[in-house]
Parts: sequence; structure tokens; C-alpha cells
Amino acid sequence: MTQAEAVRSWWADADQATRNRALRLREDDLLPADMQQGLAMAGVTVVPIGRSPVDGEPEGYEIPLLLWQLLEDVRNVF
Repeated sequence: MTQAEAVRSWWADADQATRNRALRLREDDLLPADMQQGLAMAGVTVVPIGRSPVDGEPEGYEIPLLLWQLLEDVRNVF
């Protein structure tokens, strides 16, 4: 499965609330951890950004380019 197919699969399986949240993401936002987990489980590579000084966990995740492209396509349909 390619990364593009994995993003499309994640989108197809996402519930409406998750899709709505994804569509509200802006360029300066980080991908929320729950979306990162879902994308990773679908086979999408997601890059962590920064580390929390408290627990060492990522502060967030970079929004994959292929997800941005899908979101733009969906936004242009409406």
C-alpha cells in the first residue's frame, strides 16, 4: 500500500467528527496525537515534532503532505 492509499484509507474509515477536525487544521497546527495514531495504524508515516521536557513524548506531529493534499481536494469540492 502506498502512502497516498494509506491516507485515503484513513479518511474513508474516519468518523465525521475526525474528518471535521482534520478539515479545520491550519498550516501552523500540529497533528493531534489521536489523528497521528489513526494515520500510523493506517500505514501513514507521521513525523514527531519536539519533545516534552516533562515526559519526553512528542509535543505534536507534522501534518503529512499527502494528508494536506487530500484535505485541499475535499475543501475544493465544497
